[in-house]
Amino acid sequence: MRELVFECCVLLENPTRFVEQMRLRLAGFHESTIDHGVEETFMFCDGYATARATDSAVLMRVVAKDLVFSHAIRIAFEETMLYIIPSAPEKVVWR
Repeated sequence: MRELVFECCVLLENPTRFVEQMRLRLAGFHESTIDHGVEETFMFCDGYATARATDSAVLMRVVAKDLVFSHAIRIAFEETMLYIIPSAPEKVVWR
């Protein structure tokens, strides 16, 4: 089965704190998480997503079995960003 992969990079002042808060905010939406220090992997029923904190940004990657699940996971990440960060970008470009 072919998987869809989307990635983005968002510049933030405190990316490590953002990843921690994202884990708490998404707790009811994913099945489990895998903590790799500065990177969190969120396991969903039909895909997964990772959020990695760097010095000045968060790198996010979504892998899903189809476009519907990919879109749902990306929306969850973007909505979480808007909730956590008052100055979050209005639009996130996924590639």
